[in-house]
Amino acid sequence: MMNESWSLTLLLVPLVAGAIAIFFTFRLNKRYRIPFVNSYFFYLVFLYIFGTYSLAGSGILEFLLTRMEVDPEVIHSSRLYAIFLGIPFVGLSHFMFLRSVREFFNKKQSLLFIILYFTAILAAFVLYGIYMVKSNYSATGTSLDMLSLQRQVFCGFMIFVYLWAFLSILLWSRKQASIAKKFIMTFGASYLLFMLLSVVLILIQTLYPFSRHLFILIFLSLHLVPIFFLNLYLDKTSETENDQEGDYETRFSRFVEKHEISKRECEVVRLICQGYSNQEISDALFISLQTVKDHTHRIFVKTGVRNRVQLTNMIR
Repeated sequence: MMNESWSLTLLLVPLVAGAIAIFFTFRLNKRYRIPFVNSYFFYLVFLYIFGTYSLAGSGILEFLLTRMEVDPEVIHSSRLYAIFLGIPFVGLSHFMFLRSVREFFNKKQSLLFIILYFTAILAAFVLYGIYMVKSNYSATGTSLDMLSLQRQVFCGFMIFVYLWAFLSILLWSRKQASIAKKFIMTFGASYLLFMLLSVVLILIQTLYPFSRHLFILIFLSLHLVPIFFLNLYLDKTSETENDQEGDYETRFSRFVEKHEISKRECEVVRLICQGYSNQEISDALFISLQTVKDHTHRIFVKTGVRNRVQLTNMIR
C-alpha cells in the first residue's frame, strides 16, 4: 500500500510544480510584456497540458485500472490513446520554445521552418492514429512494442528541439551584451540538461520502471530552475534600463541649463528626440506649425546645431 501511495504522490507532485512554474512565468509575462517571455509562457502552458493529460494522467489512469485488476493489455492501450491525444500539445509547446529563443535575439521564424515543422507534427499525428485504428491490440505485446516506438520517437524529437535551440544560442549569443549572454547561456544549458535527463529516464523505463515517475517529475518540475534565472535577468535588465533613463534625464537637464532652453522649447526638444515631425509636434502641443518651426529655429541657434540628428546626438 505504501508503494502505491508513493507512486501516486510522485505523479501528483509534478503537477503542482508545473502549475507553480506557469504561475511565476505568467507574473513575469504580465509585468514585463516582452515577446520572448510571452512565447516561453505558452511553451510551459502547452507542455503542462501534455504532461498533465498524456503523462501524469495516463499514469494515474494506469494506477486506477491496475487496482481494478483490468487486463494489462487494455491498460497499455489506454496509455497509447492518452499520449496520442497529447501530440498536438507537445508539438505546439516545443514550437513556442524555439520561437522564444529566436525572439530573445530579435529574429523572426522563417515561414519554411514553420511549414515543415507543423507538417511533420501533423504527419506524426495522422500516422499514429491510422496505426492505432488498424492495429489489433488484443494481440499480446503489440501495445508494448508501440510504447517502445513512442519512447524512441519522443526522445528523437526532444533531442532535435533542445539541441537546435542550444546550438542557435551558441551561434547568436556571440554579439550579446555580457548580462544577456550569461543569462541565455545558462537558460540554454538548463534545457540541455533537461533534455539529457528526460531522454535517459525515458530509455531506461523498461529496465527500471521507477524511472518513469522520475521522468514525469523532471518533465514538469525542472522548469523552475530556468524561471529563477529568467526572473534574475529581467530584474537586472530592468534596473539597468532605469539607470540609463536616469542618466538620460541628468544629461537632458544639463543640456537645458547650459543652452538656456525655455520650458516650451524643452517640450519641443523631447518630441524631436522621439522622432516626431513638425506637424506631429504641432498636434501634440496644440500649437501652430509655424510656432513649432520658430521654436525649432531658436533651439538650433542656441545649441549651434544644423539639424534634428545633431540635436538628438548632442543630448544622447
